[in-house]
Amino acid sequence: MQIFDDPRRLRLSGMAAAGADVQPQLRLLMLAEALAAPPTHRALDLSAETAVLCTAASEAVRRRPGWLYVMPSPAPLPVALPRNLWQAAVLCVLRCVLPAGRAAVTLQPGAGAAVAVFRAVSASGMPADTLPLLRRAAALTGGLCLATGSPVHGRNADAAHPPHFAAALRLPLAPHAPPREPPTAEDLLYDRYSPVQVLLDGFTV
Repeated sequence: MQIFDDPRRLRLSGMAAAGADVQPQLRLLMLAEALAAPPTHRALDLSAETAVLCTAASEAVRRRPGWLYVMPSPAPLPVALPRNLWQAAVLCVLRCVLPAGRAAVTLQPGAGAAVAVFRAVSASGMPADTLPLLRRAAALTGGLCLATGSPVHGRNADAAHPPHFAAALRLPLAPHAPPREPPTAEDLLYDRYSPVQVLLDGFTV
């Protein structure tokens, strides 16, 4: 577990060392940290970061193949975005479809911007923490976030018309910002306190 100098993480680290299950509390802390993430001068390759996250999630969870479709960009998409914010946003989208649903994630360049599109069909609809994370990512970069979806309850929430949502982000490229290397799928899979293991807690093998 990353500690830094945050007293909340220090407390959770002590609890974990004593054998306590800190995953639920750590999940809330990670989401709070992601929403409060400040601007950064470092650039993420949004395509590579997303591909690694989705690869790790596919290998970590108990789902049949086909629940997740990912199409990364053939070209790098450098965006000045905090890593913890992007990881939380992507994993929250994936988490909502894990009980019984499917998701598609595509990334592509578009006129000086990275375009990320999320589509999901889920019995629970869009979770409450997903849209704020996506909007925060857009706000930090001066980008745009558009989202739409059907209600969780009501006439559309049945087997014939399961709730769904879609979100599209257009985030300005930052080709001159210092780049960050993406993590490896192994980093995310074998660290018990990685974002994949914590934010998808309850669904991982």
